[in-house]
Amino acid sequence: MRDRVGIWGVALLALGAGRAAAQGLDQKRIDEAIDKGVAYLKTAESPPWDAHIPNSDELILLTLLHAGVPETDAKVQDLLSRVLAAPLERTYKVALLAMCLEELDRVKYQPKIKQCAQFLVDNQCQNGQWSYGQPSPAADGTPTGSQRGPVASVVGPGRREKPKVVSRVPVQKRIVGPATGDNSNAQYAALGLRACHDAGIVLPKDTVIRPAKRWWTTSQLGAQGGDKAAVATGPGMTAEPRGWSYHVEDPAYSSMTAGAVGAVCIYDHILGEDWKKDKVVAGGMAWLAKNFSVTENVGPCQTGGREPKEFLYYYLYALERAGMLYDTAFIGRNDWYFEGARVLLAAQKPDGSWAESGPATMRPTWDTCFAILFLKRATRPLVVSVDRPK
Repeated sequence: MRDRVGIWGVALLALGAGRAAAQGLDQKRIDEAIDKGVAYLKTAESPPWDAHIPNSDELILLTLLHAGVPETDAKVQDLLSRVLAAPLERTYKVALLAMCLEELDRVKYQPKIKQCAQFLVDNQCQNGQWSYGQPSPAADGTPTGSQRGPVASVVGPGRREKPKVVSRVPVQKRIVGPATGDNSNAQYAALGLRACHDAGIVLPKDTVIRPAKRWWTTSQLGAQGGDKAAVATGPGMTAEPRGWSYHVEDPAYSSMTAGAVGAVCIYDHILGEDWKKDKVVAGGMAWLAKNFSVTENVGPCQTGGREPKEFLYYYLYALERAGMLYDTAFIGRNDWYFEGARVLLAAQKPDGSWAESGPATMRPTWDTCFAILFLKRATRPLVVSVDRPK
């Protein structure tokens, strides 16, 4: 896979810097907003999502790490000790834990990341999705100690220079999962598996990665009526808009479509395929271009009374992942980062939090995490992370 590092950043700087500065979106203002959000998170609650997820520790930790808070920080240390001690029981939390540990030090924590990988592999549903998950005895049996190796160093705010992976460790699926899951758990499982892959965990392609990609391919929803008109997805490229929903019986909407695009890009990357030539990805990008918004979760999603802002910041983080994983500064003709950052900076509360995703489903802690992850462009492009020189 060719090196894509720098393509997105160069395009953004060349095309968006002057426009951003003209509207007060200079880096200083963005950094100040992130710092205020971090201060809020350090004293915020770690709320349960629902009966399936008892707290938000991993999401908060991931956000603080990407915001550049050092590992020695008291809040980071407290969260890290809690997530390392917590049992591996739920897909969201295990995927986010793998992301945290890979970002923090993928060599030191490789044994624990392997444990996360075993959980995710064992919890894959028979149709290729993931559900909320159940404890896996095989994952519990994986050593949880840390390896000795080079220590990760911080080379910039929220960007750690990754130590060289010293060993490749395979995992195999040992448990037959449930029949079906949902597309929210499935997209976060993809993020967790990407972190495991980057940490040197060798994932079973035929029994896990290809079935996972097959699910996204077969569950993509065809365009209806006038929506079938091809949409530009890049220079000289067009595709019919096709998206995803939480369940296939519902219409497509933004957060599920953006998350699905990112997931398919990840699986193409692991399989050594070019996601920019993937018709499934192209259809998803065309849907996002046709329905682009940073103020609504267009669809709308089928939960929470179908309000246009329901899960809005959950969607914005998915949009950030789609842009970064696909490696583009534009979705259609829309500068996704500029548009999203402009809205986020205007929406921040005086206490540093964000809370715009609907009272029925979201809390300020989650919205603040998703806003910071978006503003930091936290998702790394799909290339092997640059190892630190010896």
